[in-house]
Amino acid sequence: MKSRTKDITKNRMIIFLSIVFGILYIPWIIGIIVPSLGETIYSIISFPVVFMGTPALAVFVTRRLTKDTASLNFSTKICKNKKALLFSALIPGAAIFLSTVLFFLIFPKDLDFQGRYISETYGAFGAPQDIELTIGSMFLMGLIVYVISAVALPIWYIALGEDIGWQGYMLPLLCKKMSVKCAVIINSILWGLAHAPLIYYGMNYGTDYFGAPYTGILMMILVTIVLGIWMSYITLKTKNCMYAAIIHGAADIIGEVGNWISLSTKSSLLGPTPPGIIGLSVLLVGAVILFFMMPSNVEK
Repeated sequence: MKSRTKDITKNRMIIFLSIVFGILYIPWIIGIIVPSLGETIYSIISFPVVFMGTPALAVFVTRRLTKDTASLNFSTKICKNKKALLFSALIPGAAIFLSTVLFFLIFPKDLDFQGRYISETYGAFGAPQDIELTIGSMFLMGLIVYVISAVALPIWYIALGEDIGWQGYMLPLLCKKMSVKCAVIINSILWGLAHAPLIYYGMNYGTDYFGAPYTGILMMILVTIVLGIWMSYITLKTKNCMYAAIIHGAADIIGEVGNWISLSTKSSLLGPTPPGIIGLSVLLVGAVILFFMMPSNVEK
């Protein structure tokens, strides 16, 4: 019986991963073979419904094919565990905010007091063309976005498409086959590899940086390991991946602030956003602490 359970678990992982990587990698391979299709392929696989929805679709199909009726590690009743809610909504976002501050302390000349990125990106939505920022107004803007990131309910549910797949489904399957710490790292690496087609086409880092696109892909895997540890810790503690979606959503919002006040993205592998090593630094310290707080095993 135990051997049969292991086989079912393995089959479920294979089906889930085949769906996710098939949907994302097959178009990518086609784009590499036929470069003229690259822009079209990127626009399709980077569309939030496709990229973020694919893991959720994979969960649905896998459960149907393998007759998996076990309850998912997911619930919308997040207010029942207020400590987990506050942890997820506030702590990772604060770490990212501090990392952004650290980046500009190291590279103060990268601060854009005219807010060019804000004007160009959000001008169509009413952002003024002439912006005069100060250190104080930048800091205040960051604090406001930090508060917004902590209560951004719609973004939580957009991020949930990924997190119900990787944290809610794949992580528990891996935990049945190996120690929790190994499962967390492997799950996070797989999540990072799922981003490879997007990084290849310029998401987060652009295309003009040292070692592109391979260093960008490696950096993104480090990002997903760090963020994955935070998300796995709270998911395993609460058995609810909704808290992981809160962390993911909050990180996506507060993480944009660095771009808004940066003159360039020449140091994108460094920061100022979380995909850069300095923009990730405080989260990284927290991830190391949380990793050693993980249990060795969970109930099979």
